[in-house]
Amino acid sequence: MTSLPQEAPQLVAAGHRLSGLAPALRVVTRLRWLLCLVGAGQSAAPIWAAGIQPVDMMHFSRAGGWILQGRLGEIYSTSWMQAGPFELLASWALYPFDRQHTTSYVRTGLAGQYPLRLIGGALIVAAVMFLVRYLRRLHDLPDSAPMELAAGLTAVLIAVPYQFWMGGHLAQFGIPLMWVAGTSLAVRGRSTAAGLVIGLSAGWEPWGVLLAGALLTERDPRRLVQACTAFTAGALLPYLPFLATGRFEMFHLLWAVRKPTLIGLLFPHMTTFSWELRLFQGIAAGLAGVVVALALGRRRDVIWIAPLTVVVVRLLLDPLILSYYWGPFLFAVVIGVGLLHPHCSPTRAVLASALAGVALVQFRYTFNREVPLLIVSLVLLVALVVTVRRDEPAGSRPVDA
Repeated sequence: MTSLPQEAPQLVAAGHRLSGLAPALRVVTRLRWLLCLVGAGQSAAPIWAAGIQPVDMMHFSRAGGWILQGRLGEIYSTSWMQAGPFELLASWALYPFDRQHTTSYVRTGLAGQYPLRLIGGALIVAAVMFLVRYLRRLHDLPDSAPMELAAGLTAVLIAVPYQFWMGGHLAQFGIPLMWVAGTSLAVRGRSTAAGLVIGLSAGWEPWGVLLAGALLTERDPRRLVQACTAFTAGALLPYLPFLATGRFEMFHLLWAVRKPTLIGLLFPHMTTFSWELRLFQGIAAGLAGVVVALALGRRRDVIWIAPLTVVVVRLLLDPLILSYYWGPFLFAVVIGVGLLHPHCSPTRAVLASALAGVALVQFRYTFNREVPLLIVSLVLLVALVVTVRRDEPAGSRPVDA
């Protein structure tokens, strides 16, 4: 059992002052599952608004079918394909039929997706609340219906179900889910398993490797080497069958540079962004994860702070910062809100809520203001790391059997 911070009483005292609201709060928390209906509505909103099916997902689902047919040499034969095999197979699982892989389906396909979108949106919100409950149990926090409510409410306020479908890139949620699972293992001392899970996250898209620095929560050199070996194996394994075909052009893509991005502002004459530059971007993002791991050790909030910090630095140095790139940011802040507890200092609760507020502002009130919001997020994260170090005692958590 992990000891709780000594400065706990601030929020506890506030809770006593608001004790008269307890009966109403109990009623509201019992109704938290109604948020699933909001999630269903958000998922179906593009259909009501006469939107279109994301084009990328159409190509991904078709390529997923090719994997199952054994046509491995065709999938990465051009540099356009940047999705990993996990993403391709997951896209195919949602859209497995040939008619869903045609150009016409982009405009006509949404009309037949009401059941998929409604059920999917409800399940996303339910999964968020169940995941928060599971993580709290794993990390010595009591079950908390109010915090499940807070996580579910945050998810719908920042429109997680809507964003899940609109981007067309399932990796934006698959990778952070595996990152949270991997860092959860790392915090509990299961370093080798953590390395494998974080490495395998690259099977969604290659940037899954960026959280490797979180393995430095392990301070024992022998166990760290084992974790790094498992990470390397996990990252390579999903791509080996495709590399073996001799037709693997993924690393030849050039991205355009948008002017509102930090890259576009600092280098106004740069028009393309290569994989070599992606390497430098990845190193910077990965080092951000290293800093968090070294600063926080096995404190439980590494579970979401490390992934979020890596994502913020990655976005800040990205040449495009497309809207769906924010998916991991949304996922991480929802988990962060769900892991708050009465013994957090008020500062810590405010910082976590402020990060959720950044996501809310980004998707509801701003356009082309990504860079200022990301800089604000980075400042909030630095303050949060300092606060968590102050709130919780140093020292490793017990290693799970």
